[in-house]
Amino acid sequence: MPSPDCDLPSSANAIEAQVRDYFERVYRPGAAQFHGIVHVAANPTNGMIAFSGPMMRASGGFPVSRIGLLAPDGAVTLLGSDAANDSQPKWSPDGRRLAFLSDRDHGAGNFQLMIASADALDRATAPAPIAGEAVESFVWAADSGRILLQSADAGADAAGSAATARIGGGDGGERPSWMPTVETGGHDGLWRRAHILDVESGALQRVGADGQNVWEADWCGPDAVVAITSASPTEGGWYQTEIAIAPAAGGAFERFAAPEVEIAGVTAAPDGKTIAAIEGRFHRTVQLGSLILYDRATGAAREPDIGAQVSALAWRDANRLFFAGFAAPGSVAGTLDIASDTTVIEWRASGTAGRKVPYAIPEGDYAVLVPGHAFDRYPYLARSTATGEQMLLDLTPPDLAPVQARMKPAEVVRWQGRDGLDILGYLAMPQGVERPPLVAFIHGGPSHLFRDSWTFDNPLAALLVGSGYAVLFPNPRGSSGRGLDFASRVIGDMAGEDVHDILAGIDHVIANHPVDGSRLFVTGGSYGGFMTTWLVGQTGRFQAACAIAPLTDMRSQYFTAHHPEFLSLYSEGDPYDVGGTFDQRSPLAHANKVTTPTLLIAGEMDKTTPPAQAVQFHHALVLADVPTELVLYPEEGHAAARYEAQIDQGTRVLRWFAQWRDRN
Repeated sequence: MPSPDCDLPSSANAIEAQVRDYFERVYRPGAAQFHGIVHVAANPTNGMIAFSGPMMRASGGFPVSRIGLLAPDGAVTLLGSDAANDSQPKWSPDGRRLAFLSDRDHGAGNFQLMIASADALDRATAPAPIAGEAVESFVWAADSGRILLQSADAGADAAGSAATARIGGGDGGERPSWMPTVETGGHDGLWRRAHILDVESGALQRVGADGQNVWEADWCGPDAVVAITSASPTEGGWYQTEIAIAPAAGGAFERFAAPEVEIAGVTAAPDGKTIAAIEGRFHRTVQLGSLILYDRATGAAREPDIGAQVSALAWRDANRLFFAGFAAPGSVAGTLDIASDTTVIEWRASGTAGRKVPYAIPEGDYAVLVPGHAFDRYPYLARSTATGEQMLLDLTPPDLAPVQARMKPAEVVRWQGRDGLDILGYLAMPQGVERPPLVAFIHGGPSHLFRDSWTFDNPLAALLVGSGYAVLFPNPRGSSGRGLDFASRVIGDMAGEDVHDILAGIDHVIANHPVDGSRLFVTGGSYGGFMTTWLVGQTGRFQAACAIAPLTDMRSQYFTAHHPEFLSLYSEGDPYDVGGTFDQRSPLAHANKVTTPTLLIAGEMDKTTPPAQAVQFHHALVLADVPTELVLYPEEGHAAARYEAQIDQGTRVLRWFAQWRDRN
């Protein structure tokens, strides 16, 4: 790691050793080390807590999802083995069974339901799998005898911003190397459906009709199902959804509500009289927006004032709705009494909980289970009550201290855009470095956000700070967590005022914090990659840049990505309008002005921003004689997930920045 004068290791081998040391300390491959908590479930009768999260196998490769069982005495046991993925544990309401998803015996990513008795959790059994489909989510019925399943055709596209490209198991086994990939324009093999499983008999009842794509589903009382549906099963179809209700006995979904914005998290009160949903501008894996309540009898909608944007919902009872969410600049959880419209905030932190967006669950009548973390705090599980917070499980690895010692706690920073709009972000400073170089790290989306989270949800952030860089994590206009108006300000203005918000943030940090304003860098993934390639075409003030999974040419992106509707919505452009938005706001159109050495990284399996986006920009810089490097990972999707690929990517980024840090 660097000395106080930021003298980074100069050789590739030294940087790789530095990165490898970080990953070994943080992930501990083969040591059964959870490096996050994704799902939590509390048994209502015996105090057992089930949780799931990722860990790395000794052999490396992609992370494996495991389920842990936390006993009331603090003992932790693991279900299954690391030979398969187990996820989404949920106890039956009577506490007698634990259900979860697993790809045991089905192939990686092809999840099916498994059920175990609470007194024999190591002997889970699987109902007959749904032929040709993988289960994505499920919900127990209040009677503990039925389970509502939401499934996808094996081979359907994974979520738009997920790292992988497809739901597992869709190719039917090994394919000859010569066999072509065929696209017809049809929707066969892309559909998502709802089914109800009778736990005792194993009988399966389809809910919904052909031509109705089910993205999410929940019970709406004992006799109905409420869902988020669309006519199109494509990833772009997710931006054209509605709330619909169908009888649990089978039959088509009927439209209940059709908001003009995105919908997520739909859930009905136990009596089925009230339906709650998250609505706003966001993406399928980053669901954070306004809480909307619907009266099922009248269809009337209202937005209660709870003082937060929400990302997780659960009913404590028919009149009390639990939520977790973001109240800038921190995270909160609380309960809304829907009859009196009163809200009690039951947990609040400058850090956060959950993975991409805040997540927590209610326990009993008043407690909250919080899978918490912060930039300088490794993930943990705590119980929050009116009397305080009780640590239940600290996941901190035994050798993490040297990593944490290099990072100061993240600091909230606030500034204004050039039009006076209030913007906020976070600044992470390295320990013991005077006037470090400054990196602007731009999030994806644009409907996404940075929170004070462990490594800001990206190991590259911790690697940069640990290597002596200060890092600014801005949430410019268009980011989630500040309401619909703030999120909508990027609509029709991608690479507009959001750019100036970021530049103003850089100037604010230089003016008010001890950083070296003459050594600036920029990086980001997805929309952050788009902004990175746009910025280097507009200014030469950066020493070097790294664009990960970027969008660089709107027209080719529109015709090659699996969700062109997203680009139409956010750009308000038309690919056939020559000289219009698709040309004016494409970084590739400005590549001839770039002078900044630029590293481009992409996954060859990425269907959200296909690798050709990085390839085109790289070739444009080569032709312009600008220093550039293109890195394509053959097994990665929209973000590097494989252990070896993460180490390689971190090494390449640090090496690239070190190579050019004194360029000017």
